[in-house]
Amino acid sequence: MLRIALLMCCALLIGCAPPPEREIVVAMTEYGFLPPTIEITTAERVRLVVRNIGRLEHDFMPDDRGRALGLVHVHLAPGGSASNDWTAPADPAEVRITCTVLGHESLGMVARLVIRARASPTATSR
Repeated sequence: MLRIALLMCCALLIGCAPPPEREIVVAMTEYGFLPPTIEITTAERVRLVVRNIGRLEHDFMPDDRGRALGLVHVHLAPGGSASNDWTAPADPAEVRITCTVLGHESLGMVARLVIRARASPTATSR
């Protein structure tokens, strides 16, 4: 009975999450991420869609900081895709993304996810 109650609570929490503000598509190919720099603003809710458009297996592996912030490791076969709704932290940060398939990182399969401060509203001129 407790398990059912916990599952219902989890379902309610997931269903109550705000929708993403935008969708960001990251493509993986031999041997790079497109775009190589992903820019997000602080506290922005995004849907990260990772697609393997290459001919080899690839993965999207955030560094320790990224995993601590809730980014997930995704391993995809050619043609595969996965998505994850994620909210950026309130403070600016930078996360290194790599492909951990043997040899891919050394061939340049590295990207950056940069979390920038939101632009402050400017005072209107009179």
